[in-house]
Amino acid sequence: MKKVRVSDGKLNTTGKRIAQLRQERNLSQNELAALLQLRGWNVHKNGISKIELGGRTTSEIELALLADALQVPLTDLIQDVMEHGVKLLL
Repeated sequence: MKKVRVSDGKLNTTGKRIAQLRQERNLSQNELAALLQLRGWNVHKNGISKIELGGRTTSEIELALLADALQVPLTDLIQDVMEHGVKLLL
């Protein structure tokens, strides 16, 4: 089965925002992964990198854990979609 991608070819719409929030908090990808591991998600630096680059999908549970680790409301991660919608490659 073919994976659904957004119009820029990425597998998620939140990666860029996650990277921005992580950098604003002066967290490395390793540090963010460690915060997520403390919350029960067995993710590593490579997984964070793939999410940020749009090479991996994210579930709603993972987004909720990311929002918690970054100390932002979940809506902050999806603000671009809420403001501009999303176009898919089919």
